[in-house]
Amino acid sequence: MGIPKVLRYAVLHVGSSSMSITILEYAGIDDVKVIDHASREVTFGEELFQTSRLSFKTIEEICQILKGYKQLMADYGVTKSKLYGTTVIREAQNRRSILDQIFIHTGMRVEVIDMPKEVYYKYSLLHYDMTHHHHIFDDSEALMFLDISSGGVGITVWKGGAMLFQRNMHSGSLRVMESFKRNERASSSFSTAISEYMRRIISPLKEELQEFNIKNLVLSGDEARLIASLMGYKAEKNSKENSMLMVSPYDFNKFVDSLEGVTATKLINRYNLPEFKANILMPTIILYHEIMDMVAPDNLLISGVSFSEGLSWFHGVEIEQNPYVYKLREQNIQLARAIARRYHTDAVHDHEVERFSLKFCNVLKDKGFPERWGYLSQIAANLCSVGKFINLRNHGEHSYHIVMGTDIFGLSEQEKEVIANVVYYHYKGMPSDDDAYFRKLTELQKIQVTKLVAVIRMACSLDAGSNQKISDIDITEQDNIMIVTAYTDQDISLESWTFKRDAVYFTEIFGMEIKLIIGGAR
Repeated sequence: MGIPKVLRYAVLHVGSSSMSITILEYAGIDDVKVIDHASREVTFGEELFQTSRLSFKTIEEICQILKGYKQLMADYGVTKSKLYGTTVIREAQNRRSILDQIFIHTGMRVEVIDMPKEVYYKYSLLHYDMTHHHHIFDDSEALMFLDISSGGVGITVWKGGAMLFQRNMHSGSLRVMESFKRNERASSSFSTAISEYMRRIISPLKEELQEFNIKNLVLSGDEARLIASLMGYKAEKNSKENSMLMVSPYDFNKFVDSLEGVTATKLINRYNLPEFKANILMPTIILYHEIMDMVAPDNLLISGVSFSEGLSWFHGVEIEQNPYVYKLREQNIQLARAIARRYHTDAVHDHEVERFSLKFCNVLKDKGFPERWGYLSQIAANLCSVGKFINLRNHGEHSYHIVMGTDIFGLSEQEKEVIANVVYYHYKGMPSDDDAYFRKLTELQKIQVTKLVAVIRMACSLDAGSNQKISDIDITEQDNIMIVTAYTDQDISLESWTFKRDAVYFTEIFGMEIKLIIGGAR
């Protein structure tokens, strides 16, 4: 499905160190024109990590800047826009008041982006840029994307078209700095202490990351570009082809050594940086150095991709429903399978449940079942049994906690809550407000859970013995009856009995009967 004409829209972002607006015209995945861009440096992040809140004065400042951005949109005749908030709003204790005041004073609703989704938007554009505009890398070599924001660190590894690894840590630049008192940060030993602190944080990942034999390390964002500039590297951003800057790992290590201990004071004095910027840059440099020491890449690359650029680009690609979106989804499903492997689930059974559930979802599109819910069913199908690794008794409970404790790339926190509830109920029990996990969901999430549970149970029933007796299924609808034809030449009594049992819940949820017909082998 393509877009009927050029799409003009604005993307606004409230961040810890800057606020920005980007006005774009999107005509296609490779035809995105920035009409205007404006940004303002702010110190909201420093206030947040010191007090855990934003003051009334700061909220007023946010609203005033947004009003100016709204006027800019009016000047360009832009009527479609999205306003996003990241760490500075996401983690404020008075988040609800911030969102309310922004709406009251500007009429704009803020979509608060959780950390995995924040990394995902940047990764999406970076991956497309690397695979479509930079052909200097061997697809057989692993590439690692390291993303550091004020509130967290995202590490993503891919090779060829497959995602191999994704972790997010709540240890961003400002968060690290605010873990130490001002007098501790002024100590001559602070550089060594913070290196040891970060090394301890990332050390659990060392063995797994080294197994990938990472050849290329990609850094992105304003801090990465600033560091390259301080080293004397200058990037030109006139086209996609030259937006990637290659920096020698040797030069980077030499730059760090020249500082004889990275401190904010040295960065301020040597490079005339503002104190707030130096406080962000210092832990960023140290973390880059620790990661490079851990994985020893052959190449270090600085990407021109920022959060605002990734978000703006992805918004257009998603509206267009470009096929590339589905390629990214497939990567995320591969990652879900990798998570399941970590908990030694039955991968063959999981595949069957995923395959059958997707067929149900495709047929149910006309029954109030959005296409994206089919994608969620694929993720859930692979994670349903992870709790068995902890204990076979009450494994749904354990599965719930594993899912909630895992960052699942490409999903929002709300979608992850849906998946967690689906795996909790997939085997037994009925979604009910008597259960705390289900009760705290929104009404839309509850509807998603009930429908996905019904689908997953029917799919599971078709491989009830985990022995893949049914080679394929066809699903048709006649007179509000869903007819599932199962092709097999084996005895599927267990599958038939389980199907009949779970059909009761399916009928209750979707308001239609469902019957199983046994066909011959296909």
